[in-house]
Amino acid sequence: MLRNDLKKMKRPNANQMTEKFTFIDGRFSPAEAADILFSIINDKIKFHKVKSLNLSHGEQGTNRNSEERIRRLKDAKKIIEQSVLKAHRAGFELEVNSTIEIKLVKMQMSE
Repeated sequence: MLRNDLKKMKRPNANQMTEKFTFIDGRFSPAEAADILFSIINDKIKFHKVKSLNLSHGEQGTNRNSEERIRRLKDAKKIIEQSVLKAHRAGFELEVNSTIEIKLVKMQMSE
């Protein structure tokens, strides 16, 4: 069972420019940790693939940024897989912690 995987986010204050909240905070079996982490990484990879496809007819620099992000996410996925397998073989749980920080920033106008 997932424990403490999403804590309540505070309501944003109109004067506040940054919000932080705990996204993942708990100890998980290797199978649970793999499920949580691979779900997040796979969604991010999917997001960047779609973004890359949408930009393939536009700005090359932005497209390269998405492709680089996909590569880094795939590298992270391999490292996580090794950690999960190591924990499984040794009979360990994994402690996973993640904080989300959201900042309000002014939009840049494109020329």
